[in-house]
Parts: sequence; C-alpha cells; structure tokens
Amino acid sequence: MKPGNDSTQLTSLIPALTQLFEVSGAYISLFDEEDMMVYANPAYYELTHQQPGTYPHWDDVIRNNYRLNQGVLVETANVEEWLAKAHQRRGSVLYRQFEVDTVDSRWILMSETVIPGVGLLAIGVDITGAKHSTTVLQQDYQQALVEAETDALTGMGNRRALDRLSQLLTLNGQNRLLSALMIDIDWFKPYNDSLGHQQGDVCLQSIADIIRSSLRSEEAYPLRIGGEEFLILMVGVNQDTAEQIAQRILRNIRSRAIDHPTSDTGYVTLSIGVATTTVTDNDSLSAVLNDADKALYQSKHNGRDQVTLSADPV
Repeated sequence: MKPGNDSTQLTSLIPALTQLFEVSGAYISLFDEEDMMVYANPAYYELTHQQPGTYPHWDDVIRNNYRLNQGVLVETANVEEWLAKAHQRRGSVLYRQFEVDTVDSRWILMSETVIPGVGLLAIGVDITGAKHSTTVLQQDYQQALVEAETDALTGMGNRRALDRLSQLLTLNGQNRLLSALMIDIDWFKPYNDSLGHQQGDVCLQSIADIIRSSLRSEEAYPLRIGGEEFLILMVGVNQDTAEQIAQRILRNIRSRAIDHPTSDTGYVTLSIGVATTTVTDNDSLSAVLNDADKALYQSKHNGRDQVTLSADPV
C-alpha cells in the first residue's frame, strides 16, 4: 500500500486484507479518487506489466499496455478516445462487472467497487478455462450443424440453426444474458451487379471467415440469416464486450480491404447493430433480435461502416 494515502482506511477495517491480497490468485488493485494507483498485488502488476512498487495513473497503465501491445488488450485506433469512453463507465456506479481480455489471450472477469472516500477497488478472476470449456449448449449447437442446419456457402448456421438455438436458449426458463450482433454488408447489391454473383459468393465467404476469426468465446454463435445479413448470438456476454467484438469485426474487415468498385470507400464495409438482454422466454429473445435489427438500421441511416448500440441495453 502506498503510504500517506487515505486508502489506509481500507486496511484499518480489515487488518489482514493486504496480506490476503498479496497471496490471492486474483488480480487486485486500488485506485484513489484521482485514479492514481495506491495498491496492486503481484498478480495485478504481472497482468498489466507494471513495475512492482510503482503507482501510476490508471490512464498511464492503459497507455503503456497499448503502446507496447502487452497486458490488457486495448483494441482501438485512438487510445485517447478509448480512454474517454472508458471513463464514462469507470466509477459511474457503485458496482459493475465486465470482461476484459489480454494480449496473451487470457479472459478476466473484472469487478469494480466504488468505496466512498477511498477510491475504486478492482478484483479480476481468470476465466479463460471457463470461456473455452465446451458447454451443453455448444454441443447441441454443433449437433444442429450436423443435422443440415448449416449454410452451404459460408459454413455458418442458417435459419434452422437459429430456430434450434432459440429453443435451447429459452429451455426450462433459464435466464441467460445474451448479446446479439446484427450485421449487414453495405451496398452488396451494387457489388453483385458490378462483379457478378460468383464474386459475390466469394465476398460472402470472406466476410464469414473474418467474422469467425474475430470471435473468441465458445458461446458465440455466428449465423447467416439472409443474403448479405449475418447474426451473432453471444451467451453470457454483456454490452461492453459485445461492442468491443463488433468494433473488432469492423477493423478486421477494413484491414482486409476487399475491393468494392461502386462504394464511396472503394472497399467492402459492414454496418452492425448491437443489443443485449436477459433472455427468459421467446418474447424476450425476439425483442433483443428486433432491437439489434433497429440498431443496424440506425448504422445504415447514419452513413454505414459503423456500430450502433441499442437504445435499451440491460
């Protein structure tokens, strides 16, 4: 603990707290109300690649990880814009929980607790194994693909697979946090008209490959539900994480730079709508798909090549 800081109030409440943090397998840090680090256990220093015994500002932790491409994965073309958005969420509520991933492919479930008069306590738990373990839902989804529920062109699930997933997600009234990404290829009809349907099929296959390669969770289910329309259902994924994945897909599409002779940009782009809810029944599942579709329409209306979040997130 950095001496001379009001955060010593925390250890005065539980004398053994610091000692427990030191040997904990969790990633633990405490930042004061100015967002300066006042404590981090060895695991947190290792996670963020900071020098033990130093007490940087949280922004500098992120900037350092971004600049050196290590520690916490910061996927953005502009780290200052990323930080500005992060600060809108950071400390905005007394408690929040979210997932982060790291450059070395770890997944961390992070909880942040605001301690009035002290600062922000963050505790992270490694959930990499859980994220990559095969679930019953994943097994049933794979079985669905075997049973002719695969789109022949892209190898993704089709509308029949979506129907099967819908049944599984609402089975026995189990409440499941679910994010939906509705994706549409911008100006695809002019693409087909100018280059032909055979090239259009090649484009669809490339888009499908990029979408799949942008996903990491075992409980992410990509589907092709229309001519140039795709859907990704992600179980247990909150809106912050879903937005990060959607932005990753956009960046990966842009970096591929698939030629589009009639587009203003000169290459193929996507519009994406994101919605999140807790699925309890068929009505709530239909609602989140409808919200994602509305957000997709908003992306189209606002100029395409962008991600829009539903106005009614959980």
